[in-house]
Amino acid sequence: MSGKKLNAEDKAEIIANYIGINFLAAAKELRELQDLKPDVFLKVAEMAGLGKRVAYALARIARQFDDLGVPEERLHAIGWTKLQIVGRYLTEDNADYLLELAETSTVYELESRLRGEIPIEDARVVTLYLSPDQHERFKVKLIAHGAVPSGNGLLRKEKALMAIIDGK
Repeated sequence: MSGKKLNAEDKAEIIANYIGINFLAAAKELRELQDLKPDVFLKVAEMAGLGKRVAYALARIARQFDDLGVPEERLHAIGWTKLQIVGRYLTEDNADYLLELAETSTVYELESRLRGEIPIEDARVVTLYLSPDQHERFKVKLIAHGAVPSGNGLLRKEKALMAIIDGK
C-alpha cells in the first residue's frame, strides 16, 4: 500500500484490478491489509470479487515468498495455483527445489509428486456433474473401495474407482 489511506471500496478496486494482471501485487495488498486491518480484510476481498479461500491463499503466498528473495518474474511464471500448492511444503531449505518442481510440472504432477506418488503419464481427466445425493453415494462407494478422505476431497479416488469398475 502506498502511504495514502484508502477506504475499503478503493482498496477493493485496486485489488480487483491486479487480479489476472499481477496476482503478486494483489497478494501483497491483501497481505498488508490482513496484517494492518484484519477486520476489513474479508470485506475488501469480497468487494474485489474474491472468495475467502482465494483471499487467504494470496495473502499467504505474499507472506511466504516475500522473504525468500525469489524474483517476481519467476513467481509469475509459476502462477498462484502452483505457489499455493508448493506453499504447503515450503521451507527456506527446500524453496529452490520446490520452485523448480513447480516450474517443470503440471498442477496434477506437482500435487502427486509432493504426496510422494508417481503421476500417471498421459493421464486423462473425467468430470462428473452429480446431485448432492449422488455425490454422497459416489463418495461413500469410493471410500469403501480405498479412497481416503482429505480436507473436502478424497485421495486415491482413481484407484478406488477402477476397483469398482473392475468389480473388486
